[in-house]
Amino acid sequence: MENTVKIKQLLMNAIFEVFEKMFFVFLEPVEEDVNYDMIASINFAGPAKGSIDILLTSDLADAMVQNMLNIDEEGVTQKLIEDCVKEAVNMIGGNFLQKYDSSKVFDLSIPTFKNESAMLAKQDEQAVEATWTLPFESSEGLLGVKMSIS
Repeated sequence: MENTVKIKQLLMNAIFEVFEKMFFVFLEPVEEDVNYDMIASINFAGPAKGSIDILLTSDLADAMVQNMLNIDEEGVTQKLIEDCVKEAVNMIGGNFLQKYDSSKVFDLSIPTFKNESAMLAKQDEQAVEATWTLPFESSEGLLGVKMSIS
């Protein structure tokens, strides 16, 4: 159980660090099911294997692109959104794995992106221990992160 709490805290720290430093977005955890507009995913392998999915609202993705590239709303394109969201999941994965065990080598896959709606349900306390579901809100929109480790 202690390891589960530690992993969740490391993941949350990685998420906060990436969103605050790269996108100037400040997140707050929420305790509810939330609907999202797009999904980016990355897999990792090494001493531990798993995947990380980030689910975002389009408003949050637009704000991330604008803040990261210092462009106005008219400059945001679907391609920039896709690249930005894939880079976000890549940075979260790399940041988490470095915090998880910096002495080991992990391989990250190429991130994938899907422009589709989904719902991230609040994690059931009886859920599998090796899966974490974390919903967040910000003034720019909503974010959900789901990570599995085996």
